[in-house]
Amino acid sequence: MNILAIGAHPDDLEINCAGTLAACAQRGDTVTMAVFTSGNMGDLRIQPDELAAIRKREAEASAAIIGARLLWTGVTDELVFPNEAQRHLMIDLLRQADPDVIFTHGPGDYHPDHRYVSQLVFDGYFQKGLPHIPGQTRPACRFGRAQIYYMDNVAGIGFLPTEYVDVTDVMETKRRMLRCHESQLASMKELADTDLMEMIETQNRFRGMAAGCRLAEGFCRLDAYQRGLTTRVLP
Repeated sequence: MNILAIGAHPDDLEINCAGTLAACAQRGDTVTMAVFTSGNMGDLRIQPDELAAIRKREAEASAAIIGARLLWTGVTDELVFPNEAQRHLMIDLLRQADPDVIFTHGPGDYHPDHRYVSQLVFDGYFQKGLPHIPGQTRPACRFGRAQIYYMDNVAGIGFLPTEYVDVTDVMETKRRMLRCHESQLASMKELADTDLMEMIETQNRFRGMAAGCRLAEGFCRLDAYQRGLTTRVLP
């Protein structure tokens, strides 16, 4: 299967679904990691252009650990909106990945960039297979019924998973992927007094307790017309 994970910022995917992506890669899926913004506003001192370059290198290093392809849209950090221009970008991104399964942020996440990426994925999903959408740079992909899974909210606030993935055996891979984001680890400690490494351990242990395993990632499947499945597709 073609697996596409779309995060608003560099490190979002590592925090929320890197274990699942590693498990997908292990079972032979083609994994694409897409980052919608450049993360260029997330530091108090590093200038935006320099920071964008740093964060792209970090994202590339992370994706390489599991042999994933990286798609980098480069929208300005903190300025994601569900407008026409960004919908065109999202449709092209979806067409490039041609996914069977999509992981992205849930509509109730805390950050507006997260919520709007979620909205853009939802809106662009149907249009990726329509060949006559104006303003697109890539041809339409399969019109297939790709299933969307919403990733856990940061700290699990307001999120009730409907499916879990046991990531106990791939947790070290997830740690390695997140450690690639050195600039993010430093910035989050300074800006929000948050230890991202500690956060993923705590959240994945908590979700694992609910799932009946040591460590787990939680997801909520989007059930909508033409998007339901009768079989499980997650690892």
